[in-house]
Amino acid sequence: MVSNTSLNTPTVLIVDDNPTNVKIIAITLQLLKYKIVIATDGLGAIEMVKRTRPDLILMDVMMPEMDGYEACKIIKEDKDNENIPVIFLTALNDKENIVRGFEVGGVDYISKPFNKAEFISRVQTHLDLKMTRDELQETSNYLTELNSIKDKMFSVIGHDLRSPLSSVKMSLEFLSQSTHNCDDEELAETLDVLVKTTDEVFSLLENLLGWAKSQSGNLNLIPEKVNLKDLIDSIYILNKGNLTFKKIQFNTNVDDSICLNVDLNTIKIVFRNLLSNAIKFTPNEGEISISSEVDGAYTNIIVEDSGVGISKENIGKLFNKTQHLSTYGTNKESGSGLGLILCHDFVVRNGGEINVESTVGEGTKFILRFPTA
Repeated sequence: MVSNTSLNTPTVLIVDDNPTNVKIIAITLQLLKYKIVIATDGLGAIEMVKRTRPDLILMDVMMPEMDGYEACKIIKEDKDNENIPVIFLTALNDKENIVRGFEVGGVDYISKPFNKAEFISRVQTHLDLKMTRDELQETSNYLTELNSIKDKMFSVIGHDLRSPLSSVKMSLEFLSQSTHNCDDEELAETLDVLVKTTDEVFSLLENLLGWAKSQSGNLNLIPEKVNLKDLIDSIYILNKGNLTFKKIQFNTNVDDSICLNVDLNTIKIVFRNLLSNAIKFTPNEGEISISSEVDGAYTNIIVEDSGVGISKENIGKLFNKTQHLSTYGTNKESGSGLGLILCHDFVVRNGGEINVESTVGEGTKFILRFPTA
């Protein structure tokens, strides 16, 4: 019989106050190459479980101060120990004692003196069952998390995507019906709304696609030498219209020679989101700047704005994918709350770090750190 635990050596805790019994059990289990830990009484067993988190416990019943039943009951009261199988080893094989062993959380009962082949078979069986339960629990947790992410995605698509698309539709209808009798100022205003709303739609769609790829495991990062100045310039061009619309001053202080060792596609999404957010939460005629400095094998990049700032309470939620933090910009720009979560994910995947400093009413500073090429 081949144990499912062969890839990871199981730990077995032997609890017995008789050195001879411990020696016999240990020699028997060593043939199976298990890791053995020992306790000589009930209190020692409780402490050893906390320290080693064994995969199986072989528990003697008759011990001084605290018997095996009481020790097992206390061990099982801890939720972390629920899946640890406890096999009682004792000469007390009457029905009352056997039932009591199961009542306090035991899974099996082996009478002393035990048959070696039967003993090994039962130990292996319970270890296999335990590892199978652990694997199933891990899979269940993973599927639950995926399901939660899926639900969040549907929620974002259903709520946040509908609004900008509706706005596009209404604006287009207005433009179609009114072009012949509106003056140039009204036409320009309408076109500005169209451009701004379309940008929001494409930004949201790009974030959703990036997030879906990231969470499904289908995202392949290819690190390459990326010139930081060229990257910032390309992101500026994408956001130039919105910067002009809000009359925001945009400054860069980035050395032409600095190159990062990162995946270009994901890093573009990071900086697009950071600059887009800075524009969103900076009032008209505000200021946004991007600067950099080389620090050994890394490059620090700072994206700073003179916007509304973020409260300390909300800073802790920015990169938490289990939370949905979405607020409107200074001109009522909408958002999904997904952009910064995606930024954090992509920064970490590229071997970098991202931190936030912010003061409400004064502005926000995002500090990124990436490997220098």
